[in-house]
Amino acid sequence: MNPEENIGFKLYYFDMKRFKKRLLSFILIISFGLIPAITCQFFAGEPTDKNIHIKNFRYGKDPSVIRCNRGDRLHLTFSTEDTGHSFFLEEFDMDVKVSPASDEVSVFKTSDPTKEPVITKEVTITAEHPGILNYIVSKSNYRCHVWCGPMHAFEQGKLVIFPNTLLFFSLGCLIGILFLWFRSVFRNPASNPAESENSKMIDLLEKSGFLRKLIVSRWPQIILTILALVMMYMVIMISIFGTKVSGRNLGVLMMWAVWLFLLVAILTPLFGRSWCTICPLPFFGDWLQRRSLFSPERGQTKGYSNKFYGLFLKWPDRLKNSWSKLIVFLILSTFSTTLVAKPMVSGIAILMLLIIPTLMSFIWELRAFCRYVCPVSVFVAPFSEMSTVTLKNKSQSVCDKCKPHFCQKGSPGGWACPYGLNVGEMKDNTECGLCLECVRSCSFKNVSLFRRPFGSESVVRSLSDAWLTIAIFTMAIVYSILYLGVWPLVRDYVNILDKQNWDLFGIYVLVVWFLALVIVPASLYLLAYIGVQISKVKTTVREVFLGYTGVLLPLGLMLWIAFVIPMLFVNITFIAQSASDPFGWGWDFFGTANIPWHQFLPQYVPWFQAFFILTGIYFSLKNLQKKWLSLQLKSSQLLKISLPIGLFLISVTVFMLFFFTN
Repeated sequence: MNPEENIGFKLYYFDMKRFKKRLLSFILIISFGLIPAITCQFFAGEPTDKNIHIKNFRYGKDPSVIRCNRGDRLHLTFSTEDTGHSFFLEEFDMDVKVSPASDEVSVFKTSDPTKEPVITKEVTITAEHPGILNYIVSKSNYRCHVWCGPMHAFEQGKLVIFPNTLLFFSLGCLIGILFLWFRSVFRNPASNPAESENSKMIDLLEKSGFLRKLIVSRWPQIILTILALVMMYMVIMISIFGTKVSGRNLGVLMMWAVWLFLLVAILTPLFGRSWCTICPLPFFGDWLQRRSLFSPERGQTKGYSNKFYGLFLKWPDRLKNSWSKLIVFLILSTFSTTLVAKPMVSGIAILMLLIIPTLMSFIWELRAFCRYVCPVSVFVAPFSEMSTVTLKNKSQSVCDKCKPHFCQKGSPGGWACPYGLNVGEMKDNTECGLCLECVRSCSFKNVSLFRRPFGSESVVRSLSDAWLTIAIFTMAIVYSILYLGVWPLVRDYVNILDKQNWDLFGIYVLVVWFLALVIVPASLYLLAYIGVQISKVKTTVREVFLGYTGVLLPLGLMLWIAFVIPMLFVNITFIAQSASDPFGWGWDFFGTANIPWHQFLPQYVPWFQAFFILTGIYFSLKNLQKKWLSLQLKSSQLLKISLPIGLFLISVTVFMLFFFTN
């Protein structure tokens, strides 16, 4: 067997061994979940009759949560305190239209709303589902399908049927994950984590010469970037000049339902900062600095081996951190409801995000906006550490011998790194925007893309990055409560659109900013101090704090995915409607402008959310153990230093499981 075949056999054996280990762990976790899920079925309450009166108002319903036993007969009556509303419960095939002018309601079928409605004063449903779904579906969302104002999309409530199979299953799976974690802590493997992760990486460009040619050629990247730019232009135009109803404005739906889902749930976890590869925001700025889309211009510009135009000033040293973009992100996050509910505001905000980097390119060198200001990078930068694709050198010794630093300074084959990075000095992919210029500029072909296991990195190296990570973690929870919660009072605190609650909005801003910038960071720092004290580990509280912050990343990413799933699934039909009539001007290009509203797999959304949250806590706990391997700790020390942040992660997980499933 030659050396290459021997290496290939070892990798195959290693992958099979790892696959079997993960399969056994998965089976064990599922087994832990099935025990309480099956047991709870024997404690189902006897069906009874319940009379429930549902009050509708801007923007909520009372009761906002209906809890009942499987088989209960629910006798529902309705009223409205202001304008027309509806009680849309797709899993029970009903859309009840409520009018302020009548005590009677019109009951339509969601499966066929063209059928003649039933006019009645009371609607009776049985709290059960057909077949196996009766034991699987425990939670349903009821919504409003009559536009009643700019925050109409927030009007919703929950129907929870006991026994709650999903909740018990999720909590059981969590116990299984904790069992595996405790077991691994006391086994305490002593392998070097860096060597272990490097051994799992596969060079994608070495395996595929065609892929390397695609990357070295600028055509595919430029074509995709121009397509993204065209889409952004359409989003801006439709948002500004289209219908003011956000749920029927294609610009708003494409930005905050489709693009956000793709960025959060697919691009970032699978391909890291691949959105940055084709992002249109720096497109015009790059062209103004380079005066070329293809061939790098020879010359010298302030230490770089390419010719650049503009003032090309250095970014201030004191601002070379994550604080600026964190503030920009929090400002936009603060007004997120306005961005979603007011299409024109959304369109203007996106237009400004295109203009600002272009103007900055006249003044500062390279992609200063992307590095220090861009709010999108607040999300993709830290969570790119979780991705299955990374960019790195193939040989560190080759980089150490390289004096021209082509990857950073540029060469005839490629532009200087727009992010100012030297591949030989990169410890992770947080700051790398995957522009791929280093692959083109390296004369030694020592830069490549690698496939690696999900969640391989969770490193936070500075305090500004730590605060950024904590803020994005905190906002995943805040957004879930704000957008997916059932509490009308919470929405009143952000309603500056038609209720003009500026006093409540001010309180909301103070609470959210104080939570993201003070309360949660201070809590984690206190936990780090406790971890150092009880474990007696010879390290600083600062290092433990940074380590604690890093293990938030897997759970934080999965919380974001759990948040964006209903944002897309609920709006699938509206996207199809708006695509056929993008401006809301009565067009019908594809014959879908007037199709009835149907959500995508609404009965399974809570299951998807629970799955991703459990996946997040699994990888967070796994990385927590991996975090301290280099310290060669005893099992008792490893447990003690991990316990404070472990309890924090478990508490957040339990809270969010209850939130999404109960």
